[in-house]
Amino acid sequence: MSRPDNRVEYDIWYSSSNDLALDFIQDFMKLDHRLGEGALMTPRFVFWVCENCEDEFMQANCFGGGKYCATDSGNAKIPGSSIVLEDLR
Repeated sequence: MSRPDNRVEYDIWYSSSNDLALDFIQDFMKLDHRLGEGALMTPRFVFWVCENCEDEFMQANCFGGGKYCATDSGNAKIPGSSIVLEDLR
């Protein structure tokens, strides 16, 4: 695999609703700082498409007509729309 800029590139996929992922990122940040310019991390957020879902579900959990949806199966009190907004923030 070619690395024209001679550094490792990696993505971390997560959601603000997942406490374990946020703990991992906090702990991994120390290692990332040690890697310095030798690594490039790109954060990615977990959303999915649900354009054919019921309107009530989309209003509570989606944006863009169902193009960006999220839910937290561990906490039904947090609507997916709040998760999407927090991830974007």
